[in-house]
Amino acid sequence: MSTATMIDKSKTAGAGAKPRLVLTHGEKGGVGKTTVARLIADFLASRETAFRAFDAEGQAGQLLRFHPAQTSAVEVDKAAAIAPVLDFLMDGNPKRLALVDLGARSGEDLKEWLYKGGALEEAETGALGITVIYVLGGAVDSVGHLKECFAALGNEVEYVIVKNFGVAAKFDVYDASNIRKDLLAAGAKEISIPALDGTVYQSVDKASLAFSAFTEGEAGYTERRYCRTWLRECFTALEEVSASLQG
Repeated sequence: MSTATMIDKSKTAGAGAKPRLVLTHGEKGGVGKTTVARLIADFLASRETAFRAFDAEGQAGQLLRFHPAQTSAVEVDKAAAIAPVLDFLMDGNPKRLALVDLGARSGEDLKEWLYKGGALEEAETGALGITVIYVLGGAVDSVGHLKECFAALGNEVEYVIVKNFGVAAKFDVYDASNIRKDLLAAGAKEISIPALDGTVYQSVDKASLAFSAFTEGEAGYTERRYCRTWLRECFTALEEVSASLQG
C-alpha cells in the first residue's frame, strides 16, 4: 500500500475555512525542525492538500532540497521578506496553506516578521490562522526559548509542541515546566514523533528524497519498510493536530 493512502482523504476542512500559515520553530539547530517540516509536507501531500512551502534558510535550506517542487527560499531577517508568503496566502482563497521552515529564530524576531508584514493583524481579525509548530530539544535552553516565544506571540497564534524522540530520549524539563502548563491552558496541543533508525535516515538524506518518495523508491526493501512504518506512526501523530494544519 502506498504511503499516500495512509490517511483518510475524506477528512477535509469544514465550513468557515481560512488561509493558514504554519511555522516550524525551535530554539537552535539540531532539534529536528526541518525533519518535522518535511513530515508535515508529506502529511499534507498524503491528504491531497494543496500548499506552498517556504524555506527561511535560503537556497541551502533542507526543506527546499527535499521538496523542491513546492518550496521557495524566503528571508526572515527582513520584515519585508514575508511578502511572498502573505501575497500567496491573502489572495482571497480561503483554502490557501503556507508552510514555513523558520530555522532558529528568537521569539521577538518572529513577532517582528509577522507583525510588520501584517500577519498578526490578519490573525487578530480572524482572516488568517497561524500555527507555530514548536520542536523541543531536551535541554533547559529549549524550554526557555519556548517561554520567550509564547511571551512574544501570546494567544494570537495556535501552538503545537513536538517532542522529537529522534533527537532526545526524554523531555523532563519541559514536562515539569510552568510554560507547559501555561501553553496547555491556552489550548496548545502536544504530539510525539518517534525516532527513525539512523542508518535509514542517512539513506534518505543521501537519496535527497522526501520520506514518502523514499518508501516508493529504489532503496532496499527493509529500509523502505522501516521508513514506511515510521512515516505511518508520524502521520498518526500529525492526524491528532490536523485541524491546526488547515484552514
